Amino acid sequence: MANHNNLAIEARHLVKRYAELEVLKDVSLDVHEGHVVSIIGSSGSGKSTLLRCMNLLETPDSGDLTIAGESLSFSQNIRAGVSQNTRAGIKRRQLQRLRTQVSMVFQQFNLWPHLSVLGNVIEAPMRVRGLSKREAITLGEHYLERVGMADKRDQYPAYLSGGQQQRVAIARALAMEPRVLLFDEPTSALDPELVNEVLGVIHGLADEGRTMLLVTHEMGFARDVSHQVAFLHQGCVEEIGTPAHVFETATSERCRQFVSSVA
Repeated sequence: MANHNNLAIEARHLVKRYAELEVLKDVSLDVHEGHVVSIIGSSGSGKSTLLRCMNLLETPDSGDLTIAGESLSFSQNIRAGVSQNTRAGIKRRQLQRLRTQVSMVFQQFNLWPHLSVLGNVIEAPMRVRGLSKREAITLGEHYLERVGMADKRDQYPAYLSGGQQQRVAIARALAMEPRVLLFDEPTSALDPELVNEVLGVIHGLADEGRTMLLVTHEMGFARDVSHQVAFLHQGCVEEIGTPAHVFETATSERCRQFVSSVA
């Protein structure tokens, strides 16, 4: 069983800028092992950027981040003469370790079109985790079964519905056997009738006690599945608490307005 006192993610004072635009302004967030935390907020509030900072697809400009025992500090003051490459080089092994602990499911599935369903799922376990092909196939078949896609193992992504592609993407993330799963609006690219099949899989993972950080527009789902909900506004955590608190008794006026506008 997960130890609920352990923090799987500890983010402190994260700042992320693109030129003059400060997308994240001093964001701090904890995710306990075995918990689901949903991030909600309007478009442009920094939700996806925050998620991408969690697996270093984006590098924060400053702040501290500990994920699955890997601690990283980001400095605002990059001295002249110290190249970015030197900084990246120092962290390359750490980055590799972190990537084996954290898996991300994207909005647009991001499956490789030239690989079969099973090929998509076994690629990273072989390349990143160093599993043999036989081990990876056993693992891949297990997780395809878990998401209800075992019968499509030899199909190619182009022949699958959006919901099926996203379920394969979830199986691919699970095959890394990560400590933390990140979901970036996993249903926003789906036709409405396909949303529930994906949410059902994610709900099942939550019931298993998996640690998940979820950016979502599905408010009912966030309320149902989350231990905590964080409302982001203009790059800041404006409100955070239990679903009941955020959806019913939020102190932030902006949070109350947002929740009532999407309810």
